[in-house]
Amino acid sequence: SYSKHINIAEQQPFIQSISNQTISIGKQYTLICYASGQPNLQLKWIDETTKQILNTSLTSPILLTTISTKSNIYTCQAKNSYGEYSVSVYVTIQIPAKILSLTTNRTIKINETLDIFCIGEGDNDFQLRLQTPSLKNVHMIETKSEYKKTLAYSITNIQMSDNGIYECNAKNNYSQDHGIFEIIVQNIPNRIENIFLENSNRISWFKPYDGNAKILKYILRIQYKQGIVWSNATIITINNSDITNYSFDNFYSKCSISITIEAVNIIGSSLPSNPLHFQTNTKRK
Repeated sequence: SYSKHINIAEQQPFIQSISNQTISIGKQYTLICYASGQPNLQLKWIDETTKQILNTSLTSPILLTTISTKSNIYTCQAKNSYGEYSVSVYVTIQIPAKILSLTTNRTIKINETLDIFCIGEGDNDFQLRLQTPSLKNVHMIETKSEYKKTLAYSITNIQMSDNGIYECNAKNNYSQDHGIFEIIVQNIPNRIENIFLENSNRISWFKPYDGNAKILKYILRIQYKQGIVWSNATIITINNSDITNYSFDNFYSKCSISITIEAVNIIGSSLPSNPLHFQTNTKRK
């Protein structure tokens, strides 16, 4: 509701004091002007920058509802047969610190190139910072345009150390904002460190670190030796990453075995494990 005011007839207009306003950019606001001076009262809101008449009314109060992107002065003018009166109000438009745009979450293969950026805006000693997972210093390109800043840099030959959460922080004298994004760097799986001989006919191993890409299969390269000559490698593929064991069946004589294992994901194959050498037990026919 609007406050009441007393109208004094046959006198020049009078306008109640209007407080200056501080508004965040992009926010709608309403200025209210109360005036006396009937009859024949004419009210106007005037933009002092453009001298444009924004609203008119023959009754009080007169409202001005608008959205501004820049600070400005608006004048409420009252006029009747006995004279004219005006009051100006200064509207300060604040630009709070805000992240406007930044790199989205990405999954990228090792040694590829990645462009990273963060765009923010703000007034009053605005600061924009981009923090990397390793906290290492990087050469960032900073560009400015009015109240906006952009931070950008390119990672060439991206490595596993570049994997992780990146944070962009925007701050000024009265507000702050932040945004995060995650970069997942994919590599081949780690090497399988050890192969364990559970008995003379069964081996097992631990699933290695997958390099941020699901292990798709294991490749076993097996050589056999009876006497002094090793056979050519027999390749066994296990297409289930949860199976981390293998049994050697149907051996009816002693046999020496040498085996290496590789883990495979979408990026490629791990380095082969160190070979495991062992001798099988014979089975009865």
